[in-house]
Amino acid sequence: MSQQSTPNYNSLIVTTWSKKINAGLDKNCTMLQCVNRDYQADADNGTSEIKIATPESVATGTYTGTLPAYTAANVTSSTLKLDQSLYFAFSVPDIVQAQTNIQLTDSILTKAQKAIDEQIDRYIFSLNSEADEDNIVEGETASPITLSADNVYSQFVSLAKILKNSGAITPKKQGWVVVHPDVEEILLLCEQFSGASNESDKAKKEGSIGRIAGLDVFVSSNVGKETDGSYTIMAGTTDGITYASQIKKFEQIRAEQSFDTVVRGLYTYGALALNPKALAVLKCEI
Repeated sequence: MSQQSTPNYNSLIVTTWSKKINAGLDKNCTMLQCVNRDYQADADNGTSEIKIATPESVATGTYTGTLPAYTAANVTSSTLKLDQSLYFAFSVPDIVQAQTNIQLTDSILTKAQKAIDEQIDRYIFSLNSEADEDNIVEGETASPITLSADNVYSQFVSLAKILKNSGAITPKKQGWVVVHPDVEEILLLCEQFSGASNESDKAKKEGSIGRIAGLDVFVSSNVGKETDGSYTIMAGTTDGITYASQIKKFEQIRAEQSFDTVVRGLYTYGALALNPKALAVLKCEI
């Protein structure tokens, strides 16, 4: 009589739940809609420091039969470090039941994702400080820009113009802007704002609430409102920031004081402002 082996659910749980967490973050985390993931494959291979070589300007000119003296293209070297880390943990009475109960699994992962979302939003948004100094719109110290339904459109036009002049926005690369809900309220009162309910606008990016001045508008309550009551609005294209992440560890252990199973994970990530000219910032008050 053959002996029936006990299924090993551990590898199934780790693989399945890790994929679900990453998929949820990619879809729902606001700032992850505004970056590129060009080096994620390196992170998937376990690399925690990714070397990036970025070519600078290339010489061009009118050809007259001979080529003038020219030099090799300069290359800027930078490193994307996955040096940020977050943990998540929860316990369930029966890990196998939790794994097979789709509703319970989704509920648990949604809570884990939301906690991670908040930290990622703040972290990536903080890179607005890396925007090119010529790409910052702000009033004089004595009279900062005050946003209203009457002037918000012109201010966003200025952001879009900056990104176009810097070569960031092109016919094939559209821009985005991230605002706090307080700024969203003003946008909703602006007649030039094309909201998500406008079915004729098929160009809006998924997750965007609409468009203004050609920029996809994203909203996050995690970013944009400063401690002094002022607001920072960040715009750009996906060329501005690159992001990569790893589920560094994902494991299950037995709880010490109950028969529950504890599931815990370590999420590591990092971002780098590769192209400061593809980022723009508006400093204002309401």
